[in-house]
This record gives sequence, structure tokens and C-alpha cells, in this order.
Amino acid sequence: MSLIVHFDGGARGNPGPAGAGVVICGDDEKPLFEGGFYLGPLTNNAAEYNALLRSLERVALAPPQPVQLHSDSELLVRQITGEYQVKSPALEQLYAQAQRLLLRISHWSIRHVRRDANKRADQLANLAMDERRDVIVLDRLSAAPGSDAPEPARGGEAAGKGARDAAPRARRKRQDASDSHGGAANAASPAERRVRVVCGRAPAEDACPDPPAAHGTWDIASTVPPGMCLSAAQAILPTVLAIQNAGAEDFPNVPALTVRCARPGCGATFVVSPLAGSNGSHSS
Repeated sequence: MSLIVHFDGGARGNPGPAGAGVVICGDDEKPLFEGGFYLGPLTNNAAEYNALLRSLERVALAPPQPVQLHSDSELLVRQITGEYQVKSPALEQLYAQAQRLLLRISHWSIRHVRRDANKRADQLANLAMDERRDVIVLDRLSAAPGSDAPEPARGGEAAGKGARDAAPRARRKRQDASDSHGGAANAASPAERRVRVVCGRAPAEDACPDPPAAHGTWDIASTVPPGMCLSAAQAILPTVLAIQNAGAEDFPNVPALTVRCARPGCGATFVVSPLAGSNGSHSS
């Protein structure tokens, strides 16, 4: 069983009135969710990220299972996979929020598709822009009648520095409870948390500048360890930082994630996971 997600975002005017469209199906291709979301004034890139966030929030309502994400935004896909850096400060919070939500999915993939393969999501985004409101066409994912899906931030280029990370309500409650019992005071800061990176598949022959080092294991805290090529570091660092910045309660439960090296033709993969005992407690 897996979920197949198509999402699309757009803005009329760039920046201008923006919308996001989300289509979620089971692997039998039967639709489970179809909705368009009105986002207010944003740029195209911010709308694309908000479409991803809306998708991930809806996916969280379904039982745990692999998720296949599809987007016609090559920029977003390559930034999420680590091939491109997020150079716009205005998109950084949306990117970070997406990484945090992806950490909650045990197995996911994202691929760039042609616009004609994303038509329904595009239609829903435009419907929301036309109506200037959210339009939920189908929703079989809600956990219970009347339950509210958490609303992600609408930050981005048009939102400026005042945009806020609208964390899910339940997460805020858990954090408040943790703080009231001294949990936040005892937890390690993100820079003190260690993340283990293990080479899962060796690079293709003659593709890596330092083949012996590509077979290694690294424990990363606040610096990039020696022996890791720049392409591998570029690919894994977004995931490492997202794991380190996970909530104190979430950090130990982050599943192992597989990341592919960004060097063309390399093919190396790395398994990235939180290192036990590095979240303010001692391993036995």
C-alpha cells in the first residue's frame, strides 16, 4: 500500500493571488483527497511549497505507508532532494517546514513530472484562486468528522519576515507539556545532536573523487567530517539539519532516511538517522 500525491501551486501576478491544488490517491489510483486551497498573495515558488505542505499535512491523516510525491516544479523537487540549494531567504522557512514534515514519513520519494501529468492539481489550484476560498472536492482521509487538518504557514516571498511557522496544534500542545515538565531544559540543542550517515550503496566506478572515503560511516554534529565529497555533503546536509532541528520529542523517533549523492552518474546512497543517546540522554 502507498499513497500517490500530485500537488501544484501558482500565483496570478507573481506575486499575486495564489492557490494550491492537492490530489491524493491510493496505489489503486482511486482518489482519497482532492482539494484546492486559497493562499492569498504569494509568489509562484511560495505557492508551490505551500502546495507541498498542504499535501504532507493531509498525508499525515492517513495510516503510515510509503508516499510518492509528484510536482511539475523542477526547482522545488531539486531543492527537496538536495540537488539545488535554497538561495531565497524567503523560501527557507517553507523548505525547513517541508523537511520537518517529511521526517514523519518512513519512506517517501519525490519526482518531477510534466505539467500535463499534473492537470487535476493545477485545476484545483485555479479553482481556489477563482473562488478566493478553499474548495474541498473529496476528503476520505480525515480521521474523524469535524477534525481539522493542521494549516501550514503561508510564508514566502510575499510574506516577508513576519511570516510564521504554523506548527500543528497537537505538536504545540506536546511541546507545552514537555516544557512544563522541564523537558525542553534537559534536551540537547540542535547543534549538540549527532546524526549518523552510513554509505548504503557505493558510488559508480570512477564517479567519486575519493572512492575509499565513500564507503565510510560519519557521525555529524556541527561540522562536515573529513572524507566526504562536496556532492555527497550537498545532498545529505538538508536532511541532517532537518533531523537536528526536529522537536525534542520527535528526534529519537525519526526513521532512517536514504539520500542519493548529488553528483551526476555517481549513484551512491547514504542512510541518515539520529544517533542514539545524542538528544540529552545517555546511551547504555
